[in-house]
Amino acid sequence: MNKYNGLLSSVAHKHHICKGARETENEWKTRLVYSICGMMAYASLWDDSEEDTISIVHLKRKVRSMLANYKSMYPELSGSLPYVSEELEDEIADQFLSTGVVYHRPNRIVPSMKHEEPFGDILFQRGIALDSISCVSGIGFYSKQYGAKNTDKIKAMFGLGQENLQTLWRITLSAASWKSDLSFEQNTEYLRLKPPFSQGYWVNKPDTTGTVSILRTGMKGSQLYYLYRYYGTTMEVSPLPQWQVEFYNYRSLACACLSTYGTLPPIEYFEDGVLVHVHMNYLLPPRELEFLKLYSWPEICTSLPCNFKRKISIEVFAAIKNVLSDEGYEFKGGTF
Repeated sequence: MNKYNGLLSSVAHKHHICKGARETENEWKTRLVYSICGMMAYASLWDDSEEDTISIVHLKRKVRSMLANYKSMYPELSGSLPYVSEELEDEIADQFLSTGVVYHRPNRIVPSMKHEEPFGDILFQRGIALDSISCVSGIGFYSKQYGAKNTDKIKAMFGLGQENLQTLWRITLSAASWKSDLSFEQNTEYLRLKPPFSQGYWVNKPDTTGTVSILRTGMKGSQLYYLYRYYGTTMEVSPLPQWQVEFYNYRSLACACLSTYGTLPPIEYFEDGVLVHVHMNYLLPPRELEFLKLYSWPEICTSLPCNFKRKISIEVFAAIKNVLSDEGYEFKGGTF
């Protein structure tokens, strides 16, 4: 609608959310609305001046309200914004919680303490005052400021893996305690070691070549994970600690295993002016995935989560690419 034309462009200018070279007007506006919902959710953390805390329900209601308002103001975006408000509410709340933007108190959430870390041309920011928000990529905050390139500090800030993937695999194998003749239930799955990973990350038959890999067994939701290997016709296993595999953290070991054997697919990316399209061919571990998601937009917003395909500001992508490459993830650039 004409009377709202200047609203989104002013937000874009203020927070450096620029249009991609080949991006359509509606795609750009959709990204802006996504970021606005995130910023307003962050602003809602200060809605209760007496308590200095709010409930997670309050934050989600703010997202719901903002999404409905912008759908009303920009009906041309109705086909590209989330169809189900709860999906966007959950996405923003989950990313804030998993990346330390907010913290839980009993039945409440609070903003984190201020934390800033430079990396190259940008300063990653968390827990900043509302009037300090400068640049936004996805729903993550940063500012433009040159600093050292210290991947360890960024990893610590967002709880990322400290070891390189292949180092993690070597450490895991060195701690193994092998036993044979254990019997497993029929619903045992084995890590798929070669493409196509689009058919799933687990298969029903073990690798019997002697390669060390991962299996899981038991009912979904309470599965136990083991390293396994074959010596001749005998399978040996070593249990993996629950903390290392629960809440999808097994993907750290899965990526480490595949990286060691040279079969972990690269993360593909395509530059489009100031925007970079990121296509993951194998899902990152939870911490790394949420870090990337915090600073990116879904490639498609209508149905969330959209984990495998994201869009990200080119300057933020350069920093994140450095951090993840240091962990051992490979990137492959392509033509848009």
